Amino acid sequence: MLQISNVNQFYGQSHILWNLSLNLRQGTCGCLIGRNGVGKTTLLKCITGILPVRDGSIQLGDKAIDKLSTESRARAGIGYVPQGREIFPLLTVEENLKISLSARKDKLRTIPDHIY
Repeated sequence: MLQISNVNQFYGQSHILWNLSLNLRQGTCGCLIGRNGVGKTTLLKCITGILPVRDGSIQLGDKAIDKLSTESRARAGIGYVPQGREIFPLLTVEENLKISLSARKDKLRTIPDHIY
């Protein structure tokens, strides 16, 4: 289970996430919906470790992850697919896809054919 408890995040003086709490049970699928500027991307970046959590906590299963590195969270199974151009702009599409292969638990090091 992914458990987010009372998370707060700011950009400068602008308070973006206000005591946000959310539980997502293992094996379920959730959807984050909202208009531009309400904190969807900020929340995802906090979950993945791209942004630190100012206040509150994030747990995966029974383990607190809000202090873990982005790489450790990826190894635990947390991923983020950015929208638009928030990728490695100097890499090809294929190179961007290959970067994530090292996080796979099954040790697969090639992009599956169905992706192409």
